[in-house]
Amino acid sequence: MAPLLTAGFITRQQALQGVERLPQLSPMMIHLLARLAHRHCDIPELTAVVEKDALLSAQILRLANSAVFARSQPIMSVKHAVARVGLTAMRKFALTSSISNLFSRFRTASSFSMTRFNLHAVATGTMVELLAEELPVEYSKGAFVAGLLHDVGKLLIAAILPKQYDTILAVNSVSRSPLIESEREILGVDHAELSGLAISRWDLEAPIQWAAEYHHKPVEAIEVERVAEGKLGLSMVVHQADAFVNHLGMSVTPPRHATDEPFLEFPGFAFSRESVLKRFEIEWQTLGHLFR
Repeated sequence: MAPLLTAGFITRQQALQGVERLPQLSPMMIHLLARLAHRHCDIPELTAVVEKDALLSAQILRLANSAVFARSQPIMSVKHAVARVGLTAMRKFALTSSISNLFSRFRTASSFSMTRFNLHAVATGTMVELLAEELPVEYSKGAFVAGLLHDVGKLLIAAILPKQYDTILAVNSVSRSPLIESEREILGVDHAELSGLAISRWDLEAPIQWAAEYHHKPVEAIEVERVAEGKLGLSMVVHQADAFVNHLGMSVTPPRHATDEPFLEFPGFAFSRESVLKRFEIEWQTLGHLFR
């Protein structure tokens, strides 16, 4: 047992050191996260922020001119691209792509899919945001970003420790235990802890960090989050949204077997589950095409 523990400790140190290798958020990126985190930004605001990033602007123009959205006339400006694709979808595409772009210099594990990661991230962020509009959620303005970043620790493992990431999936494929337990067995740390550390390094708001760090154990976050009476902690909402999106098959790793549908309920808090699911379905009709 000692050699396994030692190996795990060494890898844990490597994983924690990997957090320090993460690129810092640029002032533009911080501005983008702050301005676009809210659903109610407008086209001029989105355009002004995006145009400051040449790579993101090119990605948005390429998307608007793709077969999914293309019409007879090519789109030549970010403003027209936003108008063609739609403000809500483009806002989420801009935020998700900006996070992915931070890892572009890393060669991720062969078994890691950036497409699946982006689909899961934006779907969870969307569900958290919709729930936060129906429920009294603490720090609701960070709802989408919290959902978007909750699994960034998985991306970090795949980028910093690609061989270990492949090993985790191999071990988990023959195990009935949750993936997070295989991570702890191999690394001595799990993706939720790494997500929290990455968000802390990026100097984002503490509730977003806690939502990521505790999204697999939201009950333990109660004392940390210090949620006001009559409100829900962001970690609990991310926890439920993450489980629901996984149930739909939009997980970072391919699902091994079908699971019972999560309740998507919050005892003591009334909201229209049907309304949330309908709005999610409508938004996903557009969003799902953006990251494939």
